[in-house]
Amino acid sequence: MEDNSINFTFRLLNKKKIALGLFIEAFLDFIYYAIPYTFALFLTMPFTLKKAIIVVSIFIFSKSVRCFILWFERKVMDNYLYEYSNIQYVEYYKRLTKVPVETLAKYQTGYLENIIEKISELVKKILSAEYIGIILSFGFFFYTVFNQSKILFFISLLLSVLCVIVSVYVLKKSNKHVEDLYNEEYEYSSIYQDFISNIKTVKALNDNKYFEGIISKKGNECYKKQNKYVQCYSLEEFIRNILIVIPFALAIIKAVIDLSNGIDTLGIITFYISIYLEMEFIFDNLSGTIVSCFELKALRKKCIELFSKLDNRKIISKFEKIELNNIVLKYNESSFNITVPNMIIKVGDKISITGKSGQGKTSIINLILGNISTYNGEIKINDEDLKNIRLDIGVVSQEIELFNMTIKDNLCLDKELSDKDIISYLKELELDEILMFENGIYTIVGEKGLKLSTGQKRRINILRSYLMNKNIYILDEPTSNLDKHTEEIVVNFILKYFRDKTLIIATHNDKINEICNKFYHFENHNLSINYVQN
Repeated sequence: MEDNSINFTFRLLNKKKIALGLFIEAFLDFIYYAIPYTFALFLTMPFTLKKAIIVVSIFIFSKSVRCFILWFERKVMDNYLYEYSNIQYVEYYKRLTKVPVETLAKYQTGYLENIIEKISELVKKILSAEYIGIILSFGFFFYTVFNQSKILFFISLLLSVLCVIVSVYVLKKSNKHVEDLYNEEYEYSSIYQDFISNIKTVKALNDNKYFEGIISKKGNECYKKQNKYVQCYSLEEFIRNILIVIPFALAIIKAVIDLSNGIDTLGIITFYISIYLEMEFIFDNLSGTIVSCFELKALRKKCIELFSKLDNRKIISKFEKIELNNIVLKYNESSFNITVPNMIIKVGDKISITGKSGQGKTSIINLILGNISTYNGEIKINDEDLKNIRLDIGVVSQEIELFNMTIKDNLCLDKELSDKDIISYLKELELDEILMFENGIYTIVGEKGLKLSTGQKRRINILRSYLMNKNIYILDEPTSNLDKHTEEIVVNFILKYFRDKTLIIATHNDKINEICNKFYHFENHNLSINYVQN
């Protein structure tokens, strides 16, 4: 469970690079805090030329060294954090591809996208925190106070510990508000991205007030959650700042009293004022780190939920027989069950599945694909349970999803094909108009194939499936929503190029059904075999 959750974000860290970064940070912080401490040592009366030369020399030398080391740190760590962010994205993507379709169906794409963006941002913050600076600033401050007054040291220590405890307590209390805010933000983001990705449909509906109203409403709900969260961490900041000021104020007052009594504390006063400005930043950084940890914890819950069940089944490309026996598929929302008493698919079979819409054709397809895990009965591939293996099946679905890449990239993916072969296929599918685009097959089609018509996308989808060269294909209504001429083009292409494949076809096109040797039909949500042709 742990490995499948948020843990992958830290498990893949390059420990050597992180250690190098911490060492550099420690060196930089030591130089930074050494300067005000030097002032405390040398800004004493009488302030001689020799002391002035020492102070100025240390200042110039330390600043020069710090500039060089800071450049080196930025070069090393900023590049590594960027590189590691990419590693996180890849690892998250790998896990996401193993999430069952049943689980993915519960989430909007924008939601899944936002999770990794937030995780990457928070991990960067946590890794970039001033951990060494916190230790050094406390060390220099308390050492100086201890030498000044033992009583003042214990008061300052007590107040600082109290400051940390109160900060953690208040921020921990705000954790619930963080989770509520994230839930609201993800819902808002999902809706917003959904409207944007379907902006053509939004424009065509010409009902902008409706969509703008939903966006505004969700935005206001997010604001209310954000307001509760802000109240928590602003209260923490207020209390923290007061608790920080008190020990510094007491230390400076004590130094001023000592100065009035003839004790040379001018350097100590200068040190306290100098380091206070940095300590304020350090506590802000510490508070921000604690907030990031709590936010990451909230995201961890979401990842555990998302990755709680991964599909690690072995994928096979070849098979001899697929068999479904006594299948009963139940849906909570419906009053009926989808049943399949028996269905056998052998290599080379051309299976036709017919029936009215809503009878169960899509459900059977998803069962064979392994996208549904909650069913009664038995599904076997080569006598092995489908719950243990998954068949590599090519799918020509009703849903046409193209990537925001070139036409060639959408078609070939990782396959190597010459431009000449691609153009030949496109012409056969009468997609010559695509070749007339300014960049031809190197035209980027836009998100979800925005630049192409439904008929063009459908034909590109079929060609892409064929070029994937699978042993078995599922054709789910491959000619739906096409005009007669385009339908004929698609049917002829299927009959020509898919004849040597094992096919499972859900269609009412008689010409495609002519190549089938087994005919199944849905009636009253029950699948039965009508005819077998030897």
